Amino acid sequence: DNCSVASVSNNAPAIFPIGTTIVTWTVTDASGNMATCDQTVVVSDVELPTIVCPAPVAVNTDAGECSASGVDLGTPTVDDNCSVASVSNNAPAIFPIGTTIVTWTVTDASGNMATCDQTVVVSDVELPTIVCPAPVAVNTDAGECSASGVDLGTPTVDDNCSVASVSNNAPA
Repeated sequence: DNCSVASVSNNAPAIFPIGTTIVTWTVTDASGNMATCDQTVVVSDVELPTIVCPAPVAVNTDAGECSASGVDLGTPTVDDNCSVASVSNNAPAIFPIGTTIVTWTVTDASGNMATCDQTVVVSDVELPTIVCPAPVAVNTDAGECSASGVDLGTPTVDDNCSVASVSNNAPA
């Protein structure tokens, strides 16, 4: 001021919320003349939310299937300095046999994200089935006290996943 400044004040809050706040500054001189200006204050949330995944999950295949459905993954523990907007995961509706990594994602209201990984193990504990071929009756080989080249037939086998091998203990 050309004479003297009597006061300088503003209307700033004690705590600024996320987003844009306009602060108006006012200067008053000794003669009571006033002037104002506006200052923009932008508060951004850049702090990542936190997430702790549920414990690993181990399940068996569904009966008659080589996969598991309806797997209960549990719920992650999430937190944020402001607010959590969403929690999601990339889990399939049906888990294949073996190990699947499920990635959980938490997003806060400002778009900050954090992730964690949960392990889901699907095991096949269903026994395969086998139906033996019909009984075989054969005669001894000529001049021998044994029979060779006996056609045993083939058993009927099945499994919810796949049959790895079929064997027997017949003499060679």
